[in-house]
Amino acid sequence: MKNLHLVSLGCPKTRVDSEVMLGLLRKEGWQLTPDPEQADAILVSTCAFLQSSIEESIDEILECADYKSGRCKRLIVAGCLPSRFRDQMAELKASLPEVDTFLMTNELQGIIRALEPAKRPDPDSDYFLARELAGKQSFAYLKISEGCNRRCSFCAIPLIRGKQISRPIDSLVRETRYLAEQGVKEIVLVAQELTGYGSDLGMQNGLIDLLDAIEPIDGIEWIRLMYTYPWNFTDALIERIGQGKILPYVDIPLQHVSQHILDDMRRHVEQKEQDRLIRRLREIPGMVLRTSLIAGYPGETEADVDELEQWMKEIRFDRLGIFEFSPEDGTPAGEREDQIPEEIRTERRDRLMAVQQQIHAEKMEAMIGQELTVLVDGISQEHELVLEGRYYGQAPEVDGKIFLSYERTDREPAETGDMVQVEVVEASEYDLVGAVLEK
Repeated sequence: MKNLHLVSLGCPKTRVDSEVMLGLLRKEGWQLTPDPEQADAILVSTCAFLQSSIEESIDEILECADYKSGRCKRLIVAGCLPSRFRDQMAELKASLPEVDTFLMTNELQGIIRALEPAKRPDPDSDYFLARELAGKQSFAYLKISEGCNRRCSFCAIPLIRGKQISRPIDSLVRETRYLAEQGVKEIVLVAQELTGYGSDLGMQNGLIDLLDAIEPIDGIEWIRLMYTYPWNFTDALIERIGQGKILPYVDIPLQHVSQHILDDMRRHVEQKEQDRLIRRLREIPGMVLRTSLIAGYPGETEADVDELEQWMKEIRFDRLGIFEFSPEDGTPAGEREDQIPEEIRTERRDRLMAVQQQIHAEKMEAMIGQELTVLVDGISQEHELVLEGRYYGQAPEVDGKIFLSYERTDREPAETGDMVQVEVVEASEYDLVGAVLEK
């Protein structure tokens, strides 16, 4: 048996790519090992969205390279790092001579030849259907498209993953059925621009059509929307959220509220329409809203920060991440001369986060006493004798968790993928404690 050690960095889309490559290699007799010293090969699936991501990827590659002095004979680097530096590949190879093969995001099938040179994968096969989960899990990401047609001035994704390529619905249905067969209860739809799904295929309501196709699949209980874009969030989609298996949870990265900043970011969104959309979503019963914002964008003024802070207080987002602007090579915003000093960017991010932390603390405190349905994710990585899960308002890996207490019941502990009823008895800054109920 041939052992593979896998390191997957970055976002859920990279995780899906890693699981696809794992599935392709399983068919060739490879198995996963958590111990790099026992690996015949190491695969590092990289992120390169920000400069900090590039540095993390390189550090991980160099750490893995140390194992080539032992059993490991091949080091493969895949994903966003080689894609971002495709035009400087010679320099990348020269700077990382320890790497045997670089695979870009559109070369996932190349993992077979990288480790099995005699093999010739079928170029016409739907390699996403080779995907294999590393173990039992309650949720799985479903990557519905690759790349992005937006050209936001701060974002390097189009440079890395190219233009949008939507996957056919029949392929996504087959993959969802496979995930359901593996015990997955929650499907998290991800793309760089979820609401644009199918536009490149000539579909008028692509995301609605996809939801219609996957919602009837037996075994799937929750469907979550992540990375929705505000410019084409249709009335039909708003009406669908919170109905059936579609959770009343929306992740909609907005980046800012000041109109001149939105214009310079090339968001193609009017402030008043963005505000109207958020307020309409707020009217959906039980709605949980997540967004992300950028602090310290070039040209941002103190008045812009004041406006953003006031808007945050009015909307009271349930989940919110604030990122300090990062000037990325090759992006229009990264090449501007009016960059805001790093210390001011940091101060603005911290100021806005303090506002959100107060809002979030109040929302968490208000949940004490509520009864919730919780999807069990498994043993907590923080407390090895405790099970953890999430209610519908907590997206996996980015939101908080609910730690399960069995003090009020004689029921046997739940397993990964089970649904249990709890009463919230404690709340911390990000997490909850839920007492499991008899029913």
